[in-house]
Amino acid sequence: MKQEVIAGIVLCAMGLAMLLLKTGAWWKAAEKWKTKGGSGPSGSYTVLLRVLGVVFFGAGIVLALSGL
Repeated sequence: MKQEVIAGIVLCAMGLAMLLLKTGAWWKAAEKWKTKGGSGPSGSYTVLLRVLGVVFFGAGIVLALSGL
């Protein structure tokens, strides 16, 4: 299998994980340690995570198809 196809599959998996998993879980894993109170993700963080999920998924599809 070509590298582009493998990278596309990985990007698609990352994008789907961002879209399907709870935003709070991502925030706890990546950002909670940076705050004092740790109240939870903001609305803009949630929107950003969803947009990045769509971008990663789309880029993964394009990359996988270009490698075929």
